[in-house]
Amino acid sequence: MINTDHRQILYRRIFWMLIISVTLFRLMIAGRFGLSNDESHYVLFSRNLAWGYFDHPPLVAFLGALTSLFGQSVFFVRLGPIICWFLSVILLRQLALDLYNDEKIALGAAILLMLMPVQNLLAIALLPDSTLNVFWCATLLLTWRAMRQGKWSTWCFSGFFMGGAFLSKYHGILLPMCIFFYILTSHENRKWLASPKPYAAFFIGLLVFLPNVIWNYQHGWISYAYQIGHGGGSGSFKIGKVFESIGGQMGAVSPILFVLLVLSFIDMLRTRPVSESDRFVVWTSLPVFVFFCGIGLFGKVLPHWPAVGLWTGSIALSVTILRKLGAGGKVAARWRGWLLAGAVLAAAALLLVYTAIAVPVIENLYNEARNASIILSEKTSLIKPIKPFEASTDITNSLYGWDKAGRRVEEIRSTMPNPEKTFVFCHKFYTTSQLWPYLDPGTEATTLSSRPSQYLLWFNPSAHEDWDALFVDIERWRKGGQKYAPLFKDVDPEYITLNIFRSKNHLAHRFFIYKCYGFKGKAEEKR
Repeated sequence: MINTDHRQILYRRIFWMLIISVTLFRLMIAGRFGLSNDESHYVLFSRNLAWGYFDHPPLVAFLGALTSLFGQSVFFVRLGPIICWFLSVILLRQLALDLYNDEKIALGAAILLMLMPVQNLLAIALLPDSTLNVFWCATLLLTWRAMRQGKWSTWCFSGFFMGGAFLSKYHGILLPMCIFFYILTSHENRKWLASPKPYAAFFIGLLVFLPNVIWNYQHGWISYAYQIGHGGGSGSFKIGKVFESIGGQMGAVSPILFVLLVLSFIDMLRTRPVSESDRFVVWTSLPVFVFFCGIGLFGKVLPHWPAVGLWTGSIALSVTILRKLGAGGKVAARWRGWLLAGAVLAAAALLLVYTAIAVPVIENLYNEARNASIILSEKTSLIKPIKPFEASTDITNSLYGWDKAGRRVEEIRSTMPNPEKTFVFCHKFYTTSQLWPYLDPGTEATTLSSRPSQYLLWFNPSAHEDWDALFVDIERWRKGGQKYAPLFKDVDPEYITLNIFRSKNHLAHRFFIYKCYGFKGKAEEKR
């Protein structure tokens, strides 16, 4: 029988073998499919470095710019996020060891994270969450150690990394809130509320974040105003929206694992006395989900927004699972069954996601479902047939074909009367962002839609008066050439249809390209 020390060594080895293997797998597939619309948007950020952007602070741009020094391919765009995930899991392991001194808990937390679809997305895609995860985990680790050691240096370093979380994503403001409520509810650590050290750490974090504040001041607080509105502040109150938010979370985490996570929080909070380690993982995770459920009452919450709460949440779930399995009896059997079901369901979802990215299988699955709906609709009026499949139905299609589209747009632009003074625009800003990285370096691209976006800062309409343009309309959002005709002296009524195929028989995108002449120097007015 293996003794406890040997078991700890075994779990440690499994941890390192697992995360190294998973990281190598992600490096292997990183360049095998194109950029998502968000990734393309942040690539453009990295080519236009600043201390702030319309919708985000700057670290995602800095990360993209750093790895792009080694190459401009998709692989190097995704190299940064993969490294950030690797560092985040190492920090998570160390935090779990500091809290519980058990390699099995650290290994369990890492495995649970790897099973969650949303964490697999964030582990490879260039998103603000990449650096947020690193700085979030580092801040929690250093804060826990600072409360144990009481050293000024540890508190100061925790503040520095907290500032990095602020510069990564505005969600970072939840980090000091979580820490504050943990300290407030902790009999052992409440003494720190009377010490200057935590406040000094927070002040250091604000100093690190100050360049973004200055940038926003210089740009009319544009980023903060957008995030307040985007986060639900301008929406109407509807109780049903919170269920949509929870449903999104269940899909992002995997339904059974999400329910087990909620049960873990409940179990830890009702156990008496609550250990400081349990209290810490709950208060640095649960408030994130509660906050976004509250936001969900007023507006749309994207499934990955609360994902940063899953880092210590995975530790909480790992701890609870091991306790339940160790209890024996019916409780252990019940948790073992649900854990197995949750793991199988999550693994199946991941397999489907990776398969759909690699091979266009969604269309066939969709058509099978549609045929079944047609048969059922003939038997009962309660069921309506599913509408015919469109290329945009398969969201993985958005990862393919933009390089081909970019080359064709440039060919058309070269036929314009004055190609050097011909810009490209789309109706949606993220369509422009997905196309622009594949245009020639000197080509300007924008959106003329009334909806505010980063292009308000990048493109000055008055400076492009009398320029010609190509309006690249996409089938999913098709508006037609007349949509923007008032902004030009003339728009050619004849459009060019561009079909981009992902494979021989699978259409990825259909574009309609309009030639526009004599831009009047004004974008679409906001209605």
